[in-house]
Order: sequence, then structure tokens, then C-alpha cells
Amino acid sequence: MPNLLDIENVTTLDEALKAPRGILYKHSTRCPVSTYAFEEIRSFANSHPAWTIYVLKVIEQRPLSDEVVAQLAIPHQSPQVFVIRNGRCTWNASHADINERELDKQTTG
Repeated sequence: MPNLLDIENVTTLDEALKAPRGILYKHSTRCPVSTYAFEEIRSFANSHPAWTIYVLKVIEQRPLSDEVVAQLAIPHQSPQVFVIRNGRCTWNASHADINERELDKQTTG
């Protein structure tokens, strides 16, 4: 999927946090709730190709996950999603609140 990018280094994390229009999704590869949320993220990606979705695997990339907390000043959750517009987080949600319908609502306009 072309608009899903893995965050594996600080350069890509900075790109995500400074995006003019992007979604940053923190994913746990060990959590069933994350698996469900990731399906919602993928569905959003399919129906919104203009939005870049940055995926951060929190277990594999713990220091980068901690950097998200430091830069956004939003406590860590997993799964967790952030809508980024012009380098600012305009909305975030975690766990069951992550769904395509709400992402669509938060990214329209």
C-alpha cells in the first residue's frame, strides 16, 4: 500500500510529525486491539490515498515511540493514532476509539 510508511528512524519520525497532512499510528505487534485498529487504519488508507499514514511499531521502536510522547506531550497508549496537519497534532485517539469513520470525520475539510 503506497500511502503506508513504516517509521524506522528519526528522519521518518520527523517527517511524520512535521507533515502537512498525515496520520501517525502507533502499533503494538503483540496486542489484539492493535490488530483490530490496524485494520481500521488500512481501510482508511485505502479510501483516502491522499493521506500518508506513518506506522510506528512501538515494541520494535521504543525510543522513537518515546520521542512521540516528548514532542507531542500526549501520554503513550497503544494502539494510538494522531492526525497531523501542518506539523501540529489536531486530534488523537487510542484503542477502540480508532476507527475509519472517526478518522474520516477528523480529516475532512
